[in-house]
Amino acid sequence: MRTVLAGLFILIAATAHSSELPALFHVTGVVTDDVLNIRQSPSAAAPIVGQLAPTASGIEVSALDAGGKWGRINTAETAGWVSMRYLQASATHPDIPLAPALRCHGTEPFWSLDIRQGGDTVLRSPEAAPQVFPDTGYLQPARGRPDRFALSLSASAAAVIRRADCSDGMSDRMFGLEIDLLTGGDPLSLHSGCCALGS
Repeated sequence: MRTVLAGLFILIAATAHSSELPALFHVTGVVTDDVLNIRQSPSAAAPIVGQLAPTASGIEVSALDAGGKWGRINTAETAGWVSMRYLQASATHPDIPLAPALRCHGTEPFWSLDIRQGGDTVLRSPEAAPQVFPDTGYLQPARGRPDRFALSLSASAAAVIRRADCSDGMSDRMFGLEIDLLTGGDPLSLHSGCCALGS
């Protein structure tokens, strides 16, 4: 019975923590002359696909394994797993959802949206000059849906960002946020892609 209850507690804790992802973390508990290994899968026996320095910060964890002991991060052009035992959540701003900055991108055609909450947001694509949306506001949580947010960029542009697994279609990286970007009026243009957290 105790084993069942302990397993249930771990599952509940992992689920609660997952609802707050993606989030930024920093390495802790690794000695200065060592590194934190990034594994191909959530296991200490899995092949190493990358490493984190003992002072690494700004590490985006986008998902947890079923037991909540391993976190999924991106390294180079692939996703990998690190032990959550050596990651500590970075401080967040209580009035800014997700992170102060987000970098979103998509393909066909290639585009990127650099969001600075409370500052300027810039849309870039090879088809046109960069478009600046000055004094961008802040992400607004959806009513009754804590997993998604709206961002008004201008009278003719807005974005909806939601917590969900997202592949960029160009690499083996995995992200924890999807974006739908609406621009223009007639005709309306929809761009869909993934977002990563920034500071």
